[in-house]
Amino acid sequence: MTNVVSTVTSRLFEVSDLRALYAVEEVCFAPPLRFSRGLMRSLAHDPNCRTWLGIVDNVRAGFAILGLSSEDDPSAAYIWTIEVLPAFRRMGVARQLLARVEESAREAGCSAIELHVSERNSDAVALYEGCGYLRFGVDAEFYGWGEDGLRYRKVI
Repeated sequence: MTNVVSTVTSRLFEVSDLRALYAVEEVCFAPPLRFSRGLMRSLAHDPNCRTWLGIVDNVRAGFAILGLSSEDDPSAAYIWTIEVLPAFRRMGVARQLLARVEESAREAGCSAIELHVSERNSDAVALYEGCGYLRFGVDAEFYGWGEDGLRYRKVI
């Protein structure tokens, strides 16, 4: 049996990607945590955001949305989300998307990147910590009753 290694690539969002982005959102999140179509469209078209797609074997396997400022620190970018379809996890898609949003933040002159991640999402916590993000706080029930949001930051 041969192992087939898929190549992970990434590119910036194009208008024709919106339906595929929302399909990923629907698989990755259930209401009330799921972004609305309107919010997704707004973020994807916002000139102060960068939306990256992770592609594996010509499939839009995931995406990341970066805001070029944070509510708490205008010089810091904010990762709205990084999402990868379950069939494409552990292939390096999220890591590549994280690298792209960091690159975008640097190019925009941001000094740091901040994000929230669910305390229950141990894979994402491991990714962020492994890539140099430091936890600096907790927002109680950020993701709803009984689910805190861990706050992370990385100086870039």
